[in-house]
Amino acid sequence: MEFKDFLKENYHLGDKSVKDYISRWNRIVNDGLYNGETELTPSLRASMDRAYPEDSHYRLTLERYIDFIKIKQKR
Repeated sequence: MEFKDFLKENYHLGDKSVKDYISRWNRIVNDGLYNGETELTPSLRASMDRAYPEDSHYRLTLERYIDFIKIKQKR
């Protein structure tokens, strides 16, 4: 299962919303903020808030990606 499929199935998002999540996710990775963490630690949360102070969607994107990783690891 891919992240986009996880978003569609678990959050019932449409194609545009999924595309927005994927764009935000790619930016998080390209900005070097995510390094394989399996939980949203206080330091990661602070880094996200510093990098994207005006947009809480980035934190939500990371939270949902971490949920996706956890489910994927259980399978």
